[in-house]
Amino acid sequence: MNHTSKDSLANSSQYSAYSDSYFDELYNDNTDPWQYQTRWYEERKRNTCLALLPQPHYKCAIELGCGNGVLSELLAHRSQALISIDGNYRAVELAKERLAALPHAKVIQGIVPEKLFSLKELVGQKSLSSEDNSINQPPFDLIVISEILYYLSSKDVDAVINWALHNLALNGTLLCCHWRYAIDGFAMTGEVVHQRLHQAFSVANEKNHHAFNRQSQMIDSDFLLDIWQRSSTSVAMQENLI
Repeated sequence: MNHTSKDSLANSSQYSAYSDSYFDELYNDNTDPWQYQTRWYEERKRNTCLALLPQPHYKCAIELGCGNGVLSELLAHRSQALISIDGNYRAVELAKERLAALPHAKVIQGIVPEKLFSLKELVGQKSLSSEDNSINQPPFDLIVISEILYYLSSKDVDAVINWALHNLALNGTLLCCHWRYAIDGFAMTGEVVHQRLHQAFSVANEKNHHAFNRQSQMIDSDFLLDIWQRSSTSVAMQENLI
């Protein structure tokens, strides 16, 4: 999901949480409401996110807020298995069409964070259940949270962050990227989202002795990008350069 031209695409109603009507309006007679496929801003941001991922490939990735699947398609080429989630029915249809030739990529409809807690039933894989401790390993080694959290309530933002903390595999990567400006109709901002993310990971590190490492932090004029690893090893360390 994204931000661009929100003022021209939706009314100025105030939303306290995820709004079906807001996104229904955006996708009404429009297959690319944020112009993912035509704007250099979007292409540049995607390229930056992909370039800063500390691993070339991931076993099991999940993307929250996939929109029409433009980023999903690129993530699929970096993953052995990919689950992409979006709350809007039309967005899910478009993403499925885009990923049709990639059978290891699955697109499901559901509101975050509620859908995160039923992944076992949705995907049909025992390993995706947070209750499965047979191998003591969380399921996802890549979690992508891009342009979605500021559409949620404050409580739901904290729930997503807490879910990510408990479902990121050892040596796994969390990528979080958000637009920096206010979005008409929503109280949450990218700045607040990333502050909460940093606070949650700092507390987790205090409890678990630096279990999470911020591999990258990019403060662009227009967006924020944080990449965390559940590891204290940098990319240079992984390749024995240090």
